[in-house]
Amino acid sequence: MRLRNLWLPLTIIALAGCGGESEDLPNTPQLLIDRTELSFDTEFSAGTYVGTTTFNTLYIENRGLQTLEIKEASLSGPSVFTMKKPDTWPENGPMKLETFQRTFVEVAFKPNAAKEFTGTLTLKTNAPNGETRELALKGKGIAP
Repeated sequence: MRLRNLWLPLTIIALAGCGGESEDLPNTPQLLIDRTELSFDTEFSAGTYVGTTTFNTLYIENRGLQTLEIKEASLSGPSVFTMKKPDTWPENGPMKLETFQRTFVEVAFKPNAAKEFTGTLTLKTNAPNGETRELALKGKGIAP
């Protein structure tokens, strides 16, 4: 009985510390991404074998109180980079993310020659902190 009473105040204190996250958020939509560049097998001067495919995923989240609209996600550069949008992305219209909602965009790299490749992934949103966000794509093809 005594042990139960001891845990009650600790539980209340712990639960009180969990609230209030949304109070600190801006009223506008806020784009949060987990990186500014997508590199493919470039660690330790390695690379991707010609004809094989490696993948990299971009994490996107809304950290604002209003709905984030991702109006466009596009690639520019050589065709060795391809993008897969999430299945929930509408064909016509923007991808909408509510507060703390997240999504992922997958980019594949399949080199067709033993050389370095660069490209750009561009996101266009309604967020004041990222109306247009460009991320560098970097990959290196190597001979098998």
